[in-house]
Amino acid sequence: MRRLGLVVNPVAGMGGRVGLKGSDGAETLRRAKALGATEMSPSRAIEALRHLAALKDRLEIVTYPAEMGEEEAKAAGFAPRVIGEIKRGETTPADTRAAASDMAGLGVDLILFAGGDGTARDIYEAIDGSVPALG
Repeated sequence: MRRLGLVVNPVAGMGGRVGLKGSDGAETLRRAKALGATEMSPSRAIEALRHLAALKDRLEIVTYPAEMGEEEAKAAGFAPRVIGEIKRGETTPADTRAAASDMAGLGVDLILFAGGDGTARDIYEAIDGSVPALG
């Protein structure tokens, strides 16, 4: 059985869609939502996982709770192993780094992430090339 780490940054890219530079920070995220930005990463994670459905019996999904991957894995038909803790609706870059670090510590074969440039940097910072990552 292969282990796939899944990290979803639910707010990645929201700022850019409405002319802001990124979505980092509570105030920028608030402004993005006020301008009509919507979440894109969750649906992209589900779409990617659906392409892996044929491997469901040979693939263990390891993810963080709620909007950081659990919900997306379940929506794609997987029964994920959920690790870690988050504060629902208030995920941070520190949560992304913790998720990637925890998954690397569990020996996942690959970390699949849905997010933007900041998410990629956070994951790289946490695992420093110790596990392959794909965004």
